[in-house]
Amino acid sequence: MEIFDKIARRGFLKLGTLGIGVLGIATAATVNVQKAEAKRRRLEIDVSCDANTIRFEGPQGPNPDNQEGDPGPHPYYGASFVVQGVIYEEGTLRAAGFENTGLMPDGAPEFPDRVLGRWTCRGWFVGDSNDPARGGIFTPSGPFVATTQIYNLNTDNPGETLIISEGVELIDLNVPFNRAVTGGTGIYKKARGEVAQTGIGANTTGLFNFSFDFRFR
Repeated sequence: MEIFDKIARRGFLKLGTLGIGVLGIATAATVNVQKAEAKRRRLEIDVSCDANTIRFEGPQGPNPDNQEGDPGPHPYYGASFVVQGVIYEEGTLRAAGFENTGLMPDGAPEFPDRVLGRWTCRGWFVGDSNDPARGGIFTPSGPFVATTQIYNLNTDNPGETLIISEGVELIDLNVPFNRAVTGGTGIYKKARGEVAQTGIGANTTGLFNFSFDFRFR
């Protein structure tokens, strides 16, 4: 009987060790799934907007404060536009105020090793319909443009992994505002939620830098 007892005990110990191993694998798998889920539900990025790519169409005119010295043409209320930029890893452009950082004058990324993708924005100037000149690019504060933004996170295969957001943007710096996440492709094909956008400065091309904090449902 002792022999059988020893064999049984050994078998029990082996099974116990195996159980602990399986439990460890299962726990690690659960942690990985949780990390993947957290990544799917939250994303933070920075964007540097390239003035070399901006194009306007529609109502335009001179600078309302200096019509002779700065005849423009500058886009007024109702003018449409398209512009592109570089998507960076979160925290790349967190400089306060109008720091010259993010892009070189020709639009090349200043930090190529931190580039995540390409950003495209199209929309209309909607600042002030009562004063069209100041409702365009000269909007002093508050709502500035209404836009659709496309965040392409796989430039090698455009359209494979992207997010789309819609909303009104503020001209003010360091003032977060929310936009609606309306869809995407790849792992974001069912994306819905909000993205908080904040103007955090500018770059040497003369346009804005932004931070984005996505919160997916």
